[in-house]
Amino acid sequence: MARRERTTALPRQRPREARPGARGFFLTTEETLRLLILGGASLLLVIVLGLLGWRWYDQNFRVPEKVILQVGDERFKLSYYADRLFPYAQSVASSGINLSLAEQQLLTELENEAIVNAIARERGITVTPEDVTSEIASQLGVPAGGAGTTFDTLYRQRLQSLTMSDANYRRWVEAQVYRKKLKDAILADIGDTTEMVTLRTIITTTEDEAKAALARIQAGEDMGTVAQTASKDLNSRQKDGIMDPEPPALLPAAVQAAIEGKPAGSEVIGPVQLANGDWWILRIEKRDPNATPSDTQKSQLADLRIDELIKEKRAAITIRRNITSSDFRWAEEHAN
Repeated sequence: MARRERTTALPRQRPREARPGARGFFLTTEETLRLLILGGASLLLVIVLGLLGWRWYDQNFRVPEKVILQVGDERFKLSYYADRLFPYAQSVASSGINLSLAEQQLLTELENEAIVNAIARERGITVTPEDVTSEIASQLGVPAGGAGTTFDTLYRQRLQSLTMSDANYRRWVEAQVYRKKLKDAILADIGDTTEMVTLRTIITTTEDEAKAALARIQAGEDMGTVAQTASKDLNSRQKDGIMDPEPPALLPAAVQAAIEGKPAGSEVIGPVQLANGDWWILRIEKRDPNATPSDTQKSQLADLRIDELIKEKRAAITIRRNITSSDFRWAEEHAN
């Protein structure tokens, strides 16, 4: 018998048939380009959404929360400054001040408020939330009340008309209350009597007019008679140039300097030029060390003392401004 050859019985790999539509490992140029375009568009969308989100965050959180002014320990954010800008610009509009100057003046106003707050607290003066509510009610002309009251209605209308938040408005009123309480304390220090001086004056517009009036007096003419014809101050010239008694501190600075240390008498002083350009010829008719000032004069003396205290404190307190042109623009947009 013939021997049969043995095989390994291993199956042979049969070639695979190509299936329609089957993809290879590598993409075609067209497919690659399509994916790149899709990826680029997705990335661009993410960037745009990111920029929009950042702008929204920047305009609504980061920028308004920026501290633009610090006075001692008190800080002012841009959002508060912007809320104060609208009513402040309204208050100075009649004086012809432009917006740029008003913006700078408001910064000084905020500095002064913070300084007054600090001075008041140093004197032991405190302001409570109830004090603030009471002052708001007083300004509105109604009793304080809760939701649904006339106070509530009028207060909401006030906030809306000023485009100001409740917290920022209350902070503004708080500063007003601090100043009122400080002024009351200073009025108590002034007391009921103070030095007062009575002047006879001739007030002119030009130096030549003042010199001509002085020459008439030096030639022997009565000063009261000269005042009747030469003085431009209608009130005093009807009384032969006699002015109402006034605390020296309330007189113009140039006049204060001219009469300092001089007694009442016959000496004619002048011509003295004032800061507003007027010229004064004057004589001290009376000095009374214990005169009774009017309520208006006492109030003016108290305000003057507060201004002096602010000037003194300003030299000793740390003030930092950190506001840019873009911050001003944001404040203008916020304040409409």
